[in-house]
Amino acid sequence: MSNSQGMSEKPSDRARVITVSSGKGGVGKTNISVNLAIALSGKGCSVCVFDADTSLANVNILLDIHPVHTLEHLLEGSRNIDEILVKGPGGITIVPAASGIAEFANLTVEQQKILLEALTRLERRFDYLIIDTAAGISENVTTFLQATEHCLLIVTPEPTSLTDAFALMKVMHKRGCQGRIHILTNMVDNYLSSVDLYKRLSGASLRYLQTDLNYLGYIPRDDYLRLSVQRQIPVTIGYPSSQASYRFHALAESIEGIYRAQPARRSFSLFWRKMLLSRLKKDPGTLTVTAPRNALENFGSQTAESLKGKARYPKALIVKMQQNLVQLVKSRTLSPESMRSLMASVITQIDRYYPEIDVHDLQQSRPTKRKAEPVDA
Repeated sequence: MSNSQGMSEKPSDRARVITVSSGKGGVGKTNISVNLAIALSGKGCSVCVFDADTSLANVNILLDIHPVHTLEHLLEGSRNIDEILVKGPGGITIVPAASGIAEFANLTVEQQKILLEALTRLERRFDYLIIDTAAGISENVTTFLQATEHCLLIVTPEPTSLTDAFALMKVMHKRGCQGRIHILTNMVDNYLSSVDLYKRLSGASLRYLQTDLNYLGYIPRDDYLRLSVQRQIPVTIGYPSSQASYRFHALAESIEGIYRAQPARRSFSLFWRKMLLSRLKKDPGTLTVTAPRNALENFGSQTAESLKGKARYPKALIVKMQQNLVQLVKSRTLSPESMRSLMASVITQIDRYYPEIDVHDLQQSRPTKRKAEPVDA
């Protein structure tokens, strides 16, 4: 399967971001991520699965895909996000992980900037962004949980699954994760068994963490689900009439219901912006920008002399630069194509050096337009 090309920007609101996690491995987390994505895609939604398990890259294995480029190429700067996206079954898009690369929490500042830009683009492009995290309580997992509003926590009837899920919730509570936790039980015999698992976990959560959990449903034991894993074909595609497929479509409907009841959504990429900004503030040298020499010379030798060695422009100079830019626009000296190129370049640099500014929101924060003044004949 080849990498997707020429995917267009999606001008709608931010994506609905769901983090799929578990306290332990082997509970079917990746299988659920992929089949949920396909079920949502079948409802007419554009869906991207982000494989955030950099230790195993399970999505690639589950779907028998062999991407040419992965997150490793993105983070090393040799490929952009568009070049590593892969078309998956059922109309979904996949961000493929690479086994053995550094955890996201340990990325360099430059790599965090690359990741931030990629996440921002994905958030603008898709209706749903499903993050398939690694299992456990590592910082790599909890960073994603802190960034998202909704966590789909997978548990099974195994006692270790419940204890490890509770351990993950304790870490989330300690780190101040504000996202809603939704419990989905997997590999259960029936609805009653599923509810019993949920009540046991919910009771402990209320008692010890004062955290209310939401019951989201269950995926039953199903031989067709096991066969689909062996064939490396999602059950919703290979066995669409199976009981497991029915439950995945019901899960997709429940997810849509949650977001219909929550019209306003928090930005997923904003958390990463704040994290990057916090890191930059610890190393102020990375934020120092000296006034360009040619810019200083344009404003007289006295002004240039007073600014030598300084990292900030004075207010008067900023106002003058703003007036010059406005005058350039009013004069229509540049062609529309050149003006677009100029503004695109400025926006790109703002996005790079001011991670605390969401450039996507600049358009919405413009001053209210004044009524057009009559033009003299």
